[in-house]
Amino acid sequence: MPFEYLREIAQSQLPLTVDQEANIDKLRVLRAADLVSVMLPGAKSETQTFARVLAITPKGRKVLAQELDRSL
Repeated sequence: MPFEYLREIAQSQLPLTVDQEANIDKLRVLRAADLVSVMLPGAKSETQTFARVLAITPKGRKVLAQELDRSL
């Protein structure tokens, strides 16, 4: 689930390079929801097979904080 991956990202040092296709797909969903700032490979890019997470957006941090509040 992309939200669980957002929590993983939040615990990582940024920028974060991601090379697993499944995680890149999760990043596409998170970016579409405006939760992360990320550089993604092009649709048919053979030279770039990785993504780079630059930051969690303010909206992403808000979602993480709300989830933390619910778990307390």
